[in-house]
Amino acid sequence: MDATAPTVAEWVSACQTGNRRALSRLITLLESGDAKQVADASNAVAHFEFPRHVIGVTGPPGAGKSTLIDYLTGLVLRASDKHVAILAVDPSSPFTGGALLGDRIRMSSLRNEPRVFIRSMGSRGASGGIAAAASGALRALGAAGFDTVFLETVGAGQSEIDIANLAHTVCVVQVPGFGDEVQLMKMGILEAADVFAVNKADKPEAAELKVRLELAIAENPDASCRVLKQLGKKFAAQFTGTHWTPPVVLLSSARQENGEALLAALEAHRTFVDQPALSDVLKKYRAVRAIIGQAENTFRQRVESRADDGSLDETTTAYLSGTISLDAAANVLIRATNADSINPIRK
Repeated sequence: MDATAPTVAEWVSACQTGNRRALSRLITLLESGDAKQVADASNAVAHFEFPRHVIGVTGPPGAGKSTLIDYLTGLVLRASDKHVAILAVDPSSPFTGGALLGDRIRMSSLRNEPRVFIRSMGSRGASGGIAAAASGALRALGAAGFDTVFLETVGAGQSEIDIANLAHTVCVVQVPGFGDEVQLMKMGILEAADVFAVNKADKPEAAELKVRLELAIAENPDASCRVLKQLGKKFAAQFTGTHWTPPVVLLSSARQENGEALLAALEAHRTFVDQPALSDVLKKYRAVRAIIGQAENTFRQRVESRADDGSLDETTTAYLSGTISLDAAANVLIRATNADSINPIRK
């Protein structure tokens, strides 16, 4: 390694002064896949808070998520002096780990905005579509002074519920013409919504979809408050504050119509989760989910490295011959992987 290259601590210091190159470098380290680089960068940003409002944007492919984020970002810039970041998590190849990373192309109108930072990240096989480095990247953005972050995930369906573990507010984008949208309400991705955005309002079916979504929410009010459902029945029973009913906002991002109403709904939800009874519990919940997510990623990397280096050859032969069961073979791998672990608190 070049002895004159900046240290991770120096990158963080530069990031805090608004140095975009330093911010980009930190995120690159976080998603590099190199265990030491990831650990060093993660530890360096661990004490920073997330930006004030992390807005998860998800929905099916073709819903216009990138165009919507482009439109909303422009509205935020015109209405305030806020700095806005966009993290667009693109699907990765399960074979090479490479990603298309096309969102920066689709949001090219924002490329030269000094108050906007756009970064595409590959999901690298993370089951929920959220890049493993996204949590660290959000802390780096907090260190860099960003106020608002739009976190767009791959439109891969129900697994996108993982977005709720990082975002303060989850916006699910729907468009008319995708079949029985109310049936989709029963899927996890729609149950994770804090705000619904019905895009492409110029289509005649859009108003009908809005009404159907509102009826479905009204028929199941207890399940519609994503935050309380996320925290569990025990906390929900103790919570005495006002519950949240997801609003459904009709707009057209292509025509740039009614985006102000969507921004107002997103901000209203951020105020809702700022209630003292909710904010501390949610912060702890997100921390627990982040720890579990990182443990899963670390374990998977160790398992795959053992598979690649031939350590499983003997176990694989035994399984193929019928000497041991699949469950027993998996436990051999788990025990071997756990033997490599070190508890940093107890060392």
